[in-house]
Amino acid sequence: MGKKESDILDAIIAPKVERKLTNLDLLYGKAVEPIKRLEMISEDDFEDLVREWAIDYLGNKYEKVRRSSGAGDMGRDVVAYIKYTQDEGSEWDNYQCKHYDKPLTPQTALLEIGKLCYYTFKGEFKVPKNYYFVSPKGAGPQLSKLIDSPKKFKEKLCKDWDKVCRKSITTKEEVVLEEEFKKYVEEFDFSIIKDIDPQELIEQHSQTRYHYYRFGGIVPSRPQSFTPPESIEEIEVTYVKKLLEAYSSHHKIELKTVNELKNYVTEHNHFNRQRKCFYEAESLRLFERDILPDGTNAFEDLKAEVHDGIIDEVESFHVDGYAKVKEVCKIARNLPVRNYPLESKLKGNDLNGICHHLVNDKMFSWV
Repeated sequence: MGKKESDILDAIIAPKVERKLTNLDLLYGKAVEPIKRLEMISEDDFEDLVREWAIDYLGNKYEKVRRSSGAGDMGRDVVAYIKYTQDEGSEWDNYQCKHYDKPLTPQTALLEIGKLCYYTFKGEFKVPKNYYFVSPKGAGPQLSKLIDSPKKFKEKLCKDWDKVCRKSITTKEEVVLEEEFKKYVEEFDFSIIKDIDPQELIEQHSQTRYHYYRFGGIVPSRPQSFTPPESIEEIEVTYVKKLLEAYSSHHKIELKTVNELKNYVTEHNHFNRQRKCFYEAESLRLFERDILPDGTNAFEDLKAEVHDGIIDEVESFHVDGYAKVKEVCKIARNLPVRNYPLESKLKGNDLNGICHHLVNDKMFSWV
């Protein structure tokens, strides 16, 4: 039987992309949805992501969060201390991370809860206040039913103990459900067992400083920059002193205070603009702190890049310190800083202000 004409046409007509493309689409390819990216990351990265979320989103709830997964973790992946002490009195929550490509089943959960009962019975650690399952696919329907019915969950564990838990909790021994241990399991509070919806995890993680590092996306606009306070703050003392030295060298007179500078209108206006630039750069530093994870050090790298871009001019001859400030800051404003991860969020005054941050760091002086 010959092929239909429509089949032949389908075979030779090129597929269409029914959406508008941007430059980023061509540069990075089709964007991966956050829920899909959650499924794609490694098991270790998934545990790190859960720890990031617990620290940065749930931070007010916990005094200390640590990742303890690996050999000998006794069924504890991310441990979050509600009240941390170095004895056995800590109150804590457990986040049990399961990076599976399918929703969690009762069999997987039963083994983990079996470990929880066994090791708390043995006194290895205190029973957590809450025990959460966290997985990219979430809890399957059968497990969800058990979590919603603690009594049935307990009955299921006791019924399936020999099949699921007896030989699998530890390689050192078979764990038999009998006598005191059986009584312990029967009295165990199964209402502490809960699950975290993966979509909710992503939405809450999006409010942490780790989210753009993990998932990418459009970085929000910078908040409005600080208005310089009337009085000179402690963080300004060094660069303000150096600016006064620059103005002094220009007028061949020692200006010790900002009040004295007010007698020179042009220089006083210039000084106020420099303070504005300093605080612009400071607002960038704080914005970065809230958007990027610890250890990125992007602002420090940006300062180093600005330093390298202006140092030749700093070391060149100028008639006085005031002239040097103006020339150096002019160059700084026009420096290309393509390596800075928040480059699209830079404002004109940021690089100018970084010059004064560098002076604060005693990297150079104007006189």
